[in-house]
Amino acid sequence: MKVKDIMTKEVLTVKRSTTLRDLIKFFLKTKFHTLPVVEDDGRLVGIIALADILKVFQRHSTTLTQMLKAIPFLTEEEEEDLFLADISPATRMLFLVDDLMNVNLVTVNEDVSIKEVRSMMKLHRIEKFPVVKDGYLIGIISLFDIILAVFKEKGIIE
Repeated sequence: MKVKDIMTKEVLTVKRSTTLRDLIKFFLKTKFHTLPVVEDDGRLVGIIALADILKVFQRHSTTLTQMLKAIPFLTEEEEEDLFLADISPATRMLFLVDDLMNVNLVTVNEDVSIKEVRSMMKLHRIEKFPVVKDGYLIGIISLFDIILAVFKEKGIIE
């Protein structure tokens, strides 16, 4: 069985220009808390997850934070405390999905077997992959999709 046989083809997406306020509203309306970020033409450019919103609370850039953690004689900083952060209400409009999204994507092709995708999920510790064709988003494949397909194939569910 291939990805194209079981992937979700109707995918909810957001744009780079989506504001933090609109992103949170979108998350409130849907059960999905990880969304592909696409250009107007459907080309995949990133992924935004609920956890990415925590970047708003970081005092340093992600790169600087990683560099500081790599220095052996420095003590590890406490996790940024979202309850103590001094954040202006204007932040809701100032931060865009483009500022927060993950651009290091792992994607799959629609012709990959679901067994291969499951191996990739284990390797990357990710339970959902965008499915792309020539850089354009054509679907999403999740661990749940794979479980359902296997259960149907084995007659556990109809």
